[in-house]
Amino acid sequence: MFLSAILIQTGYDLIPIDFAGIPLNILEDRAFLRVKAWMNRGEDGTVLSNGADVGGERSSVADSLQIFYQADNVFTQEHLQTISDFETKILSVANFGKYCKADSRSPTNNCSKPLSILRFFDGTFGPTFNDPTFSDIVGKLSAAQNSPKLNEVLQFYLGKEAVINSTTATAKSSITRSMIQFGYPLAGYDEQTGDVDEQQKKVQTFLVENVRDLLIDANENGLSGLTVTYTSGQLFSYLIQSQVIKDLMLAAGSFLFIFIFMLIQTQSLFITSCAVGGILISFLGTNLVYRIILDYQYFGIFHVLSIFIVLGIGADDVFVFNDTWRATAHEKHERLDERLSSCYRRASKAMLITSLTTTIAFIANAFNPMLAISSFGIFSGILVMVNYLSAITFFPCVVIIYHLYFENWTWPCFRCCKKKVEPTNLTDAEKFDGHRKNLIVRFFRGPYYYFVVHKVARWVLLVLSLGLIVFFVYMATTIGPQEEQIQFLKDSNNFQKATNLNLQGFRPSSDDNVIKVYIVWGLKHQDLSACHKTDSKCKGKTVWDDGFDLNPKPAQMSLLQLCKRIEDMTDEENGDLKIRRNSITGKLEVKCFLDRINDFLINEGNDTSLYSPTVDLSLPTSETKMATFMGAHPELYNMSAVSPNFYRYFETGMSYWLNNGYSGVTSYDFREYNKLIGVVNDTFDTQLISNSSVWTFGTRLRYAAITVNTTLQAGKLGFEKGLVTVEAWEKFVNDEVAKLPPSLSGGFQCTPDRGNTWHWLKVQKSLVFSAIQGIIIGIALALPILTIATQNFILGSLATLTIMCVTVTVVGIIPLAGWKLGVLESLNLSLVVGLAVDYVVHLAEGYHISKHTDRRGRLRDMLENVGISVLSGACTTLGASLFMLMAEILFFMQFGIFMFCTIGFSLIYSLVFFTVMLGICGPQNQTGSITPLITWVKNKLTGRNKYDVDCDVCEGHGFRAPVKNGE
Repeated sequence: MFLSAILIQTGYDLIPIDFAGIPLNILEDRAFLRVKAWMNRGEDGTVLSNGADVGGERSSVADSLQIFYQADNVFTQEHLQTISDFETKILSVANFGKYCKADSRSPTNNCSKPLSILRFFDGTFGPTFNDPTFSDIVGKLSAAQNSPKLNEVLQFYLGKEAVINSTTATAKSSITRSMIQFGYPLAGYDEQTGDVDEQQKKVQTFLVENVRDLLIDANENGLSGLTVTYTSGQLFSYLIQSQVIKDLMLAAGSFLFIFIFMLIQTQSLFITSCAVGGILISFLGTNLVYRIILDYQYFGIFHVLSIFIVLGIGADDVFVFNDTWRATAHEKHERLDERLSSCYRRASKAMLITSLTTTIAFIANAFNPMLAISSFGIFSGILVMVNYLSAITFFPCVVIIYHLYFENWTWPCFRCCKKKVEPTNLTDAEKFDGHRKNLIVRFFRGPYYYFVVHKVARWVLLVLSLGLIVFFVYMATTIGPQEEQIQFLKDSNNFQKATNLNLQGFRPSSDDNVIKVYIVWGLKHQDLSACHKTDSKCKGKTVWDDGFDLNPKPAQMSLLQLCKRIEDMTDEENGDLKIRRNSITGKLEVKCFLDRINDFLINEGNDTSLYSPTVDLSLPTSETKMATFMGAHPELYNMSAVSPNFYRYFETGMSYWLNNGYSGVTSYDFREYNKLIGVVNDTFDTQLISNSSVWTFGTRLRYAAITVNTTLQAGKLGFEKGLVTVEAWEKFVNDEVAKLPPSLSGGFQCTPDRGNTWHWLKVQKSLVFSAIQGIIIGIALALPILTIATQNFILGSLATLTIMCVTVTVVGIIPLAGWKLGVLESLNLSLVVGLAVDYVVHLAEGYHISKHTDRRGRLRDMLENVGISVLSGACTTLGASLFMLMAEILFFMQFGIFMFCTIGFSLIYSLVFFTVMLGICGPQNQTGSITPLITWVKNKLTGRNKYDVDCDVCEGHGFRAPVKNGE
């Protein structure tokens, strides 16, 4: 603790908290590395631009605020006016103009209008759609529906059951939505040295301070008959970070419950205070190992669970040692150190077995490729062992101090109530008449013991236990994979409602949350070799494909043909690729910049005021074509300054198209394609447009992408079906790229939008595999550890069988609760073995150390000596987990349910199934003992044979040959 305080004072980031995201990434996955390359293109300092001021103030979307309005019919005059008034109120908040996304068509950076159904009534789409009083709702919406271009836009605002029919004068929808966008860079931002994360924090601060209260009020109280739900990436991030802290405060309730329960059990404020303090200090000690020695730089939302885990496990160790210490009072010991030694040997061994098995179960997660899970497993595993070390070093000192100085001490005001004890010379063991004073101990050694060994009751208990196991085995076979995206909040939470509405509430539209496949050229997989092993935010290094070039004619024509090939696919060819067909045009939705360039250049060549009728400027470009083009625009191109070896003709035509002829008016194509292509200055060919200090021509095309919309919705695709589509796309793109010229041979496909869906599918599969792997590793290692610890194969096997029963029961709870196997469930399952092992191990150890040789005598000793510790440990963990059920973050609540069920069924199976099995077939005498095997192995290693005898003074060997007659 002292070291921690010093490090914190020196500014060391001792607990690198990051609750903003969960790093569930497989770093070696090609889908991850490809998207990483796309998302961070240009981060290496390469200036990527298309001539126009693409990095202007508030030019990129930093956040989008979506507001959902619901009623029986939102398309009424009253409701539309209410929506208009509410949006106006948001647009009028302080400093909105500093943070809104700028309208790229506005020369003065005016705020872009919200995307809203209101745009069909305010003249945005022309005078036909100018109805500020909403007097002709049916007419305006019907006109939009009948317009091919506007109909596609309109679909975004219509609920699934919406009806717009001019014949019946109907305009009805139970839901609509608006989207208000906020932008960065903000004023004064340096694109080369600025921190985008810092920019987003400023946007988040603005939203929290100026907009959030308006949204909360509308959500809680409604708006004139409208139900309001909202969502925003920055507001969601703010909620999660603040909610984690609030839910973490529930640990205070768990702490208080454990403190009170421990106080009742130990009947000592001194022992309880020291024990709980030791548990909390073990958390700090663990963090020092985790952060400083192992150099982990991530402490996330999953790590918070370790607080609840250590409270339960730490209390269990305290009860084991304290109850063992009390039990030694019933034995004859000549001296205090002899009594402590007896207690220490038994308790430390029992705690070691449980701590070791629990640690192994947690550490098994270290092999998980995802940082959030592997780091949590390592942290929790270390925590369990640090707590064990504290329990065997610090707590014995506490017990001895209490025994010597406080055991007979009473609060002054209660001393008059304390019964006087007559002086006696009896030892601690002789003060008792053979019966324990503790009610629970008497119950376990008496009524419960006779019940579980009763010739009828035991078989009834066994049949009931087996029936319960069979039921949960069946339920476990019905478990299915989670197809939806990870859910952080309960269904009743505003943000979760908004997520569900986005996925399920609206008609298909061009702005749907569909998976978009990018086919990319110019980039290679991101280089992460310089990143710290635990730095989830490291962007890595961009690796460019220097061979990428679209100037060769075969390259242009091949890429055009590829676009055409995708657009003209038959339904059979499109089967596994799932490309979406436009509901209006009927064509497959492909966004190919070469198609647009080709159309633009053809139209340019048809301008008879600039070119002769025989001029052909269509792709592929050539020196002759582009020389004619450039010569027709002397105001832009100084042909006398163009080198005879000029090469970048394709890029010259591309830049003219993208920048709308350098007119200063942003075109639709610029907004649609600017992010899909990037250029960099060429050493030899790049020049400024005449009389311009901004625009250039002759740049080098650095990267380019074409995009394809699929029918698949992000967040609603499971890995079993999804990975089939991934492999279909991988095969298709690889096959097509193999046919392209060498300058296009480096193309690949990826899905950078919507959280990298292709990668997320592989993460889902990995999570399921890791959960199964963790269970198998935990159980596989439990058997040899328990067998060696109890030195009996039968006892170890029965204990392992019990752990397996607990595990399959918890797995069966998932479908029983209506859940599927997703991120949260997989993580919880990886912890089941670690949490399930404690109680059966304590009981097995109690059976093993019994001085009796028959199974009934051993069983009774086990229940008498260990039963109270098992019950106490279970009660504290069950009580602690109950507080987690009140958490707002779904994972915390779900973990509380998992923890409660795991501990509850561990207690049931341990005290019922395992105990009954011991009463029926528990090992007697030396049956199942591995002691002879251990002895044989030891003798083989030391060279001792069967004729040697023990010897205390034989040069450290401990044995010698027998003495012969006459020697």
